[in-house]
Amino acid sequence: MSWQAVARKEFRDAIRSRWLHGSTLFFALFLGGAPALFFGLLVPPDLRQVSNLFGFFADLGVFSFSFPGLLALILGFVALSTSYGSITEERESGSIKLLLSLPNSRLDAMTGKLLGRSAVVVVALLVGFFATFLVLLATGTRLQLGSFVPQVALTVLLGVAFVSIGLSLSALADSNREATLATMGLYLVFAVLWGSISEGIPKLLNYAAEEVGIGALSEGLRVKIGVFLKYLNPLKTYETLAAQVYYGPEQARLVTTTFGEQAVLTPILRESIPFYFSGWFLLAILLAWIAIPAVIGYRAFERADL
Repeated sequence: MSWQAVARKEFRDAIRSRWLHGSTLFFALFLGGAPALFFGLLVPPDLRQVSNLFGFFADLGVFSFSFPGLLALILGFVALSTSYGSITEERESGSIKLLLSLPNSRLDAMTGKLLGRSAVVVVALLVGFFATFLVLLATGTRLQLGSFVPQVALTVLLGVAFVSIGLSLSALADSNREATLATMGLYLVFAVLWGSISEGIPKLLNYAAEEVGIGALSEGLRVKIGVFLKYLNPLKTYETLAAQVYYGPEQARLVTTTFGEQAVLTPILRESIPFYFSGWFLLAILLAWIAIPAVIGYRAFERADL
């Protein structure tokens, strides 16, 4: 048995458990229903272009909303739900010993599970985006394929990243209960707490600098540190890159920032975009969220006493 066979087994298990059917139906309804409602009923024909929904960002000061952000939140939850029990459930049932006795290395098992579970999420997503495509055609919406196709690719990468994170948590946990709690906690951090943490760390650094006599950090440096920390969240990374495919890099860097951050960042970005805010750097962060959790999970799984 090889990692390919493990991947096929994971995919077949998702079909047997009807998880693939459920997630596919959900994304088809969400990604098909939202544009059907928006372009079919709410928006006049002359405003029907895909960026008005899939590139929709609204900043109300204390509250911001974006359609890519909503999609990322839902996708992160679905992908984590698909993968967090992939190892712990088999450890508790004892089937993991059968899997590793075929013969099959632990690297084969981890690789196959990552690819198999990712395939479940990616198939569901692509069916959903196909439903979007049909709705856009039916409503006479301008497709903007040069922006829409890269967004689909970014969404796929985000889904695989959260599968990798869930798989890593499953490898690190000793039981399915631990994996469930860890997954819920991490999702809460990504979805709710990350912004407060990224704004608090520069303040702590500023306080520490004053205490040791270095002097206060400049406002520009504090803002850049805070925004950089925000971009380390895969949800924000995706949201920013999705904005870039529709509005360009300068405007995209501001969509997930506060009014105060925008006031500081705007003149900096007009001069030039620092490399750590560039699109390629953000893409590297998103890819790192696929690779690093998978490696950490494999190291833990390799040493685990099953």
